[in-house]
Amino acid sequence: MTDGVTPAGLTETHDAAFGAGKGWPPADFARYLHDPTVSIFGDDACFAVIRRIGPEAEVLTLATHPRVQGQGRAKAMLASALATMAKARIEDVFLEVSDTNFAASALYRGLGFTAYATRANYYKDGSGAICMKRRLDPTSDASF
Repeated sequence: MTDGVTPAGLTETHDAAFGAGKGWPPADFARYLHDPTVSIFGDDACFAVIRRIGPEAEVLTLATHPRVQGQGRAKAMLASALATMAKARIEDVFLEVSDTNFAASALYRGLGFTAYATRANYYKDGSGAICMKRRLDPTSDASF
């Protein structure tokens, strides 16, 4: 998990990654920073917001600021988050990714996520969502 992130910094990165007006407002990030079921991994420039629900977790959002994209930061951060979740006995991690976000889809597939469903017209821009899942094993995934 992370220390030193700020709602303003997270919002700036989210807006830069997804487009002005498409990111989450600072109030949402402030609420998640104080929610005991939510962990924020990474830093203000590259982060994931992940909610734990029993033995499962859901990646609510993952964003990398364009100025640091292509450096492997998201892969390293998410791999570390998955290892932390495996140690915490999380069994399954779920997420949705836009069917037009090829870079994110490749990142998730590269970390062992597999598609299990789709949702047509899921996002405001009309794009669909690919629902993905990653099974964790605390004995092998805890060290990534």
